[in-house]
Amino acid sequence: MSKTNTPSKIHNRENAKQTVASWKENGERVVFSNGCFDLVHLGHVDYLEKARNLGDRLIVGLNTDASVKRLKGEERPINNELTRSRIMAAFEFVDAVVLFDEDTPLELITALMPDVLVKGNDYTVDTIVGAKEVLANGGSVETVELVAGYSSTNVIEKIKRSAD
Repeated sequence: MSKTNTPSKIHNRENAKQTVASWKENGERVVFSNGCFDLVHLGHVDYLEKARNLGDRLIVGLNTDASVKRLKGEERPINNELTRSRIMAAFEFVDAVVLFDEDTPLELITALMPDVLVKGNDYTVDTIVGAKEVLANGGSVETVELVAGYSSTNVIEKIKRSAD
């Protein structure tokens, strides 16, 4: 069994660009997906595992705390970006984690230019940020089926109800 140092899988944007270039030089197919991944649940695990199976390497773009707050509201994130990064990096099927502070991952996607861009099937190709750029670069955009009934918002609401 190989040993893993999860912090070594957490990259800044520049280092991630170099890593992706190296993977591509070795003929590896690079997959990218993104999200807040605030409270990790079965839906996240299933989704990321399916994404990884579309290529040889999986990069997860992870919203910073400030970005999550802007998108989800003042009570979020529940877990800070260091915690969320380490959790994502601990998954065997995740090869790299990169934080992004913008509201969308477009800048990160164009910097890394993955071979495959993946989101859940609650999106369509025409609503996926970065799809146009990845397709124009010869890549593909895929959607994967989500596990019904799982979302961080649902988990938070369930916790709130049980606390009442």
